[in-house]
Amino acid sequence: MAKVLWVLKAGNKLYSKVLDDYTYYVEVDLFSEESLCTCPLGGNCGHVSAVRDAYEKGLYFDAGNVEPMNSEAVAWSYLSGVLRLALEVTIAELFSSLKRDESGSESAMLFLRALRLLRETCAREYLHPLGEALEEYSSVFHDYPLVEKLWKAYEEVKNTLEKEPL
Repeated sequence: MAKVLWVLKAGNKLYSKVLDDYTYYVEVDLFSEESLCTCPLGGNCGHVSAVRDAYEKGLYFDAGNVEPMNSEAVAWSYLSGVLRLALEVTIAELFSSLKRDESGSESAMLFLRALRLLRETCAREYLHPLGEALEEYSSVFHDYPLVEKLWKAYEEVKNTLEKEPL
């Protein structure tokens, strides 16, 4: 089932990132109804439908009329203003990347971002799921020195949150 991470409206176009078995990027021209998806179908697919549904429900950021060179960077500029939402998007991306990230690189970056956002939001309810995800990551990439650094960062955030009043 496709999970829309974000939708950015710029002029008459929608830009989006969608999680499914893999991560896909979607563009929809609201005027011509043409669509592009980076999935094997190339457009007019379930990912495009999910993006249109999110847009119709008002779940998008409006970037005005300027077509972005990097829609993901623009979307993250909006998400950075809503840290709790940024954390939820990051965790969704992280859990998806753990299923397909053969090098561990993308997942490591997402762990670090999630931990920074977790510290900022004090959203303790995500601490346990992140710990379980880090266990999974550690079992696959046990020989990576990076794993030790990720655990250290996790423990620092955990200790910080445990000291914070509820």
